[in-house]
Amino acid sequence: MGVTDDRYEVGQRLHHPMFGEGLIVEVHTDRGREVLEVVFDGQLRRLSALREWSIVDGAGTFDAPAGDAPEYSEDGEELPPARVVPAARRYWHPQGDDLLQRWIGHRSEPQAHFDVRAQSEEWAGWTSADRLLSLDSLRGVERFPHQVAACLRVLRDFGGRGILADEVGLGKTVEAGIVLKEYLLRGAVRTVLVLVPASLCEQWRAELWEKFELDFVVSRGPAGQWGRHPLVISSLETARHERHRRRVRGANYDMVVVDEAHRLRNHLTLGWKFINDLNPRYLLLATATPVQNDLRELYNLVTLVRPGTVGTFSQFRRDFLSGHDKRTPRNTPKLRRLLQSVMIRTRRGDTKLTFAPRKVETQWVPQSAAERLLYKQVSEFVADAVHGDAGQPGKPHYFTLMVLQKEMGSSWAAARGTLAKLARAPDGLDPKRTRAFADRAAEMSADPSKIRTLLRCIASLGGAKAIVFTQFRATQEAILDALRGAGVTHAEFHGEMGWREKEESLDRFRAHEQVLVSTEAGGEGRNLQFASVVINYDLPWNPMRLEQRIGRVHRLGQEHPVRVINLVARGTIEAYVLEILERKIRMFELVVGEMEEILGAWQVQGSFEDEVFRRWTESRNPRVRKKRFTELAQHLVTARKLYQQQRDNQSWLFRGAHDEHEEESQS
Repeated sequence: MGVTDDRYEVGQRLHHPMFGEGLIVEVHTDRGREVLEVVFDGQLRRLSALREWSIVDGAGTFDAPAGDAPEYSEDGEELPPARVVPAARRYWHPQGDDLLQRWIGHRSEPQAHFDVRAQSEEWAGWTSADRLLSLDSLRGVERFPHQVAACLRVLRDFGGRGILADEVGLGKTVEAGIVLKEYLLRGAVRTVLVLVPASLCEQWRAELWEKFELDFVVSRGPAGQWGRHPLVISSLETARHERHRRRVRGANYDMVVVDEAHRLRNHLTLGWKFINDLNPRYLLLATATPVQNDLRELYNLVTLVRPGTVGTFSQFRRDFLSGHDKRTPRNTPKLRRLLQSVMIRTRRGDTKLTFAPRKVETQWVPQSAAERLLYKQVSEFVADAVHGDAGQPGKPHYFTLMVLQKEMGSSWAAARGTLAKLARAPDGLDPKRTRAFADRAAEMSADPSKIRTLLRCIASLGGAKAIVFTQFRATQEAILDALRGAGVTHAEFHGEMGWREKEESLDRFRAHEQVLVSTEAGGEGRNLQFASVVINYDLPWNPMRLEQRIGRVHRLGQEHPVRVINLVARGTIEAYVLEILERKIRMFELVVGEMEEILGAWQVQGSFEDEVFRRWTESRNPRVRKKRFTELAQHLVTARKLYQQQRDNQSWLFRGAHDEHEEESQS
């Protein structure tokens, strides 16, 4: 029985000049290189599949490559032998003789054996790389054609090592989750490490469980979960820390997924070196911006996933860098073809997807004179304390005072609790003053103007389902009491509820109740597209939190127009933040996820919240305060322009499927 093949297969036997005859037990791709795993005398060795090894036939003989007579130049020097492309090699399968003898002797297998083998072949075809097994097991995940196509390319063409570089808002997280579950279902992966920003660890854990039924644990602290649990989520900073690095390497994870992988663009950073040293069999990098300032960043990401795809850096620089402009390559078509073997870039224009229209409006809260006066006096108290010896960052009360400033923009019920706590443990602050503030806040919380504005807003919705977001539990309780008094059907959602309580609450909201009052826990990883109105009862200083809230409703698959209502009082710190986000950088026109990219281009020490709080407390005069916040707005406008420039640069470097089709038709 002759078998003709020009590839190595499991079950073949080959001859090695040093180790002798061995059996091929596995053929796979390791970091972009075809590798053979061969057993020689009981020892497993790895050989390169790029070399032409001699295949042993059924009789135990092999044909060594024949050596031709040497050729000489005109000067009499021996020339190196020319490379000969070997023809397809014929070999005799060890089981061939047995099968042939059975056929000659008319010895047939029982029908039951034949049926079992036929069924096994059918199952083997069902689990091929042309079909995704995990799609039927996903819960509450709407799959789109571009996501399915991306996952199939990772499995079939990339060998599980690739860069998911879709534009913001197209579902890279879902793609990574599908690929991850595919390898787990197929038995190719048993241990997985997911590296994400520290603030997103819990969100990833919740999404992987709720959508993919994957039970990950978050590894924190000195002990960690490295090697103790097969499925681990961690921040890159925690995993690469000197205290954990050796244990993470020792766990030998089969698959590593890195979210926000643009943090690995610099090959000199500890993060890049750490991922390079891990060397897992399967590696997925997810980022919407693989290039920011220099094409060297793109080279570094590609080299992590599949070294040699774009050559050495000297070759990459010679072939693709134009010298004066580090962001614009030359020979773009060739570079694009090379990147297609390791990177998937889908643009919104390629998907034919349409996002539901979004309308954003601000409802100004008419504060009473007493509320305005108390807000002004407590803000001055906070500024005095912050700039005193006890209020600097890292000193007592700094973060408590920042929270107090946020709580005043939310509700007097929330601020009252913090003021009472400071009165009981002043630690350098004036206890009489804080106690007096707490008593006045208790009076204001009896009939707050913001609650009245909220009730009027809900009454005007005409029964449309609305989600009311707040940052604080005390504010949530005040809203729930007001809704009960007004006879508005409602459900609640917060982080202190058990998972069963959360699911029951969401089910009631979906089926019966008009309003869901939620803390930030409802803004993380939840799909709430059956609602169409988002009411921000208080405004987070962090734009990412605000975007996350809106993204629970305004996302792919939303079929109805979305209405976003911000409740803000004039003269508050939230009014200044809203001025920047809405009018200066037009945040509400952005696709969910783009704000993160803009903040990533904004170079500043500390967080956006710290910068807002610093500018507020350093400027007492309204005129000076307006000037300081206008400066902050200009910085963010510049960051948005930089992000748009980066997006435009990448749009012609990473062409979409539509452009590639046009390019082929023109050639």
